[in-house]
Amino acid sequence: FARRAAPLVWSHSETCAVAASLMASAVAADIFESCLAGLMQDVGLIVAFRLADRVCQNGKLPASERFGVELLARSRQLSAVIARHWDFPDKVAEAIARADEPDGPSLAQALAQGDRIAKLRLLIDAGKVAEDDALVTEGLNSYQRRCLGKLSNLDG
Repeated sequence: FARRAAPLVWSHSETCAVAASLMASAVAADIFESCLAGLMQDVGLIVAFRLADRVCQNGKLPASERFGVELLARSRQLSAVIARHWDFPDKVAEAIARADEPDGPSLAQALAQGDRIAKLRLLIDAGKVAEDDALVTEGLNSYQRRCLGKLSNLDG
């Protein structure tokens, strides 16, 4: 799992870091801390995939939506613990832990918005979602759509 997933997860982390830093000014968050939170938020997921390599029989994870949702939620909490252990700023660890809270601190909001935008960018680039899909046109405000557009130039 880790060997296949880690490069994709890291790519998302890099994109999320840029997106979160772009969204920081929209929610009055620190740009550098937003970038750190974006880079750090998926570390727990990589750890989870490494553990799955050891414990999953026949190389398969449970194929339920509930398992996937729980895996992402718990890996985010693990990322926050790791951030604290590595002496990242407390605000960064808190933002990672609270990014799923709509009324969380501004840094958590920048991270959550950056994460969503980064995921949309990856889906668009993979041809799974069109730029004019309702997820983009109705799900993002104009500032967020501009951020999404800026991310298209990262790899090119």
